[in-house]
Amino acid sequence: MAYDKVEFLYLSQDDCVAAGGLDMKGTLKATERSFFLHGKGDFILPPKPVIRWGGEDSEETIGRIMSMPAWLGGADYAEELQSKIGIGPVNTSGIKFIPSKPWNPSKYNLPRANAVIIILNPETLMPDCICDGSLASAMRTGAASGVAAKYLARPDSKVLAVFGSSVIGKTQLLGVTSALPGLEKAKIFSPNADHVKAFVEEMKDKVDVEVVAAESYEDATRGSDVICTATMAKAPYINPEWWDEGVTHIETSFWDTPPEALTAPDKIFVDDWGQVKHHGADVSWRAVRDGFIPEEKITGNLGKVVTGEIAGRESDKERIFFNPIGMGLHDLSEAFRVFESAKEKGIGRTLPLWENYAL
Repeated sequence: MAYDKVEFLYLSQDDCVAAGGLDMKGTLKATERSFFLHGKGDFILPPKPVIRWGGEDSEETIGRIMSMPAWLGGADYAEELQSKIGIGPVNTSGIKFIPSKPWNPSKYNLPRANAVIIILNPETLMPDCICDGSLASAMRTGAASGVAAKYLARPDSKVLAVFGSSVIGKTQLLGVTSALPGLEKAKIFSPNADHVKAFVEEMKDKVDVEVVAAESYEDATRGSDVICTATMAKAPYINPEWWDEGVTHIETSFWDTPPEALTAPDKIFVDDWGQVKHHGADVSWRAVRDGFIPEEKITGNLGKVVTGEIAGRESDKERIFFNPIGMGLHDLSEAFRVFESAKEKGIGRTLPLWENYAL
């Protein structure tokens, strides 16, 4: 087949919403799919190129630009994916380009991060879809915590704590409550009491749990079965003495837990240990780098738990720590889910990349 022009489907953020981009249950399936295929080794995930204007800690003060290329398969596991998760394979590649400026919300009333995702045609490697990536990025971040909670939290977990009242705090709440239907209460804390109040008011009718403001980090941590950090903290505030027996702590942000605290958990999981080491900012890597724990203390990648190759939680008493770096596999899987839905529903605009190739 010869091509006299190349076109792609353009999806704005509104298009992505119309195609189901805010459906957390759908995002959970897409994210569990990418964890599963990561566990099976059916992926290609180069280390993230990062532009920084300083060291690792400058990301929280000056900003960063990340590019996250990925290829995700699934053809050999199509039946297992459908029976286990209820979603089909991906079998294509793409990239998320995500700049982030910490002062955008306060200075310009803009989101901290923005993103664009490109999905390629697997045969020609021409773009099939170019879409807003901010929605997929936020949703899959919450869904990754949801998948972690599904496989690592105690099945009888009742209380969730969320630190941070931004967009990612909202998707943490949506992701974990969707994954753990037995939850009854979510405690929210941020140093900005007004933000917490607005968060509680907005989210209380969006989840089937009681959403309340906590009085402090300690108040939120004690008595919680699952803890999610989603903050812009520049210094640690978590005290491991606050962790109850059987807790699952999900560290999505970078600086909330001091590296020395990682001597306390019984198990430590990541999404991709090679990626965590390459990025060099996550607390799990800093705990190893600075000699607080040996590298062998890192139990393994969550994908291997999803595939059943390694054990996740083995007792109700275990304290488990999950520290994801965030994988482009999740962005590709979620964007592909929305892309397929958009095609089925006739959503988006077809735009030419070129006609009558100029060279």
